[in-house]
Amino acid sequence: MTERNPQTQMPKWLLYGLIGKGVLVVVIVLAVLYYAGIFS
Repeated sequence: MTERNPQTQMPKWLLYGLIGKGVLVVVIVLAVLYYAGIFS
């Protein structure tokens, strides 16, 4: 097993976790705005 520097390579699960959290936040914000009637 080759040892990798944590600073140079981000783990895949961490990257997907951050993307997933960002998408979740955007979806929640859009849902709240839509419910508040901004888009109608």
